[in-house]
Amino acid sequence: MRLENNKGLLICGGMLMAGLLISGCHHKNKKNSDQGAKRPERVIPAYYKNFQGTVGSEKVTLQLIKYSERYEGIFLDDSTGQPLSLAGSKDSSGQLVLVSYYRYNPVDTFVGKFPQPGVFQGTFSDTAGQHAPFTLQEIYPAGTIHWNVYTLSDSLSLDSAKHSSPMARVRLMLLWPKEKSLSAGQSSLLEDSLVKNYGSLDTVLRDPAKVLRVVEDTFLTQYKKFGESLRSSDYGTMAATFNWQFNVSMQLLWNAGNIVSLAFKNYQYTGGAHGLGNTTLKVFDLKQGKVLRLKDIFKPGYEHILQQVLEEHLRMAYDIPAGAPLNGEAGILFDKHLALTKNFYVTGKGIGFIYNPYEVAPYVVGEIELYVPFSEITDILMPGVYMPQTP
Repeated sequence: MRLENNKGLLICGGMLMAGLLISGCHHKNKKNSDQGAKRPERVIPAYYKNFQGTVGSEKVTLQLIKYSERYEGIFLDDSTGQPLSLAGSKDSSGQLVLVSYYRYNPVDTFVGKFPQPGVFQGTFSDTAGQHAPFTLQEIYPAGTIHWNVYTLSDSLSLDSAKHSSPMARVRLMLLWPKEKSLSAGQSSLLEDSLVKNYGSLDTVLRDPAKVLRVVEDTFLTQYKKFGESLRSSDYGTMAATFNWQFNVSMQLLWNAGNIVSLAFKNYQYTGGAHGLGNTTLKVFDLKQGKVLRLKDIFKPGYEHILQQVLEEHLRMAYDIPAGAPLNGEAGILFDKHLALTKNFYVTGKGIGFIYNPYEVAPYVVGEIELYVPFSEITDILMPGVYMPQTP
């Protein structure tokens, strides 16, 4: 199937089919498309699966997303509830190798196979060299949301007549809730927030294919206008800075007990010394039908205590000595104290905060993620507040 938008840009594949990836298609002008020019289609299955089980004797949850030949997702263990990103692919023997990361460093590794549908089984190892068998089963307890996966890859050359022309590349991955598991109100709550936070769209859309097309078209149209202001001679030794890139993806940090914690991951390079990544977090309480805010979780006046706890975790994470200024020679911040952020997620055992590059520290520090177990902050938690429990 081929879809065409009003600017004559083509997208290959089955975007209207839930859980399919569209890839391998380049933009053509309208004149060529009217003459019947076609490109091969690549339609590759994609999916989201919620696995639960044990690693050794420890209960764990694995939120797994597959598209193309790539697997990625979130791994949570029952002891801490802290989400760890993981990614990987199948090796030459057909085993799936998944590596989890903390602050961009490899932490744990899963090596296994799917001996039967809905079962992932193999061996787990950590950086300490410990090994344990794992068995995970696909399961969706009450309060766990089912999701479809939509992805799109595309590119546009500045000068299609030149083989070495700079290019803009777009890679998008969108999670979209399956309506059969939600009420109309819950669907609207999730979909409205998805559209708003995925590519900063200010329009109301209920079709995930259109969401991807709008995001893609906005970026590539910007690149096309940029190219029209250049001459071929402008490329020269600066050609690499004209290779733009735009990646948007999503992560499920928690999906249980009618609580959903979503991360919107955005990376963009439009010239200059480096690109810039950004993570936006949203927490949904589907039982109450709202997006959670910090005041829904903490007692009034929580700010000072929470700030102190986060600063302690920052010191531990970045080896900043007690008493040393956070912005001093041993520190990493712009200011003496760590400002609170509204960019948070929750899991069954704690709450996490993400500070994006340049927000509180120089670019070289990267993204700062601080996770605090609820057990450390019981005194400031709202009385009777609903906290999701690990399945």
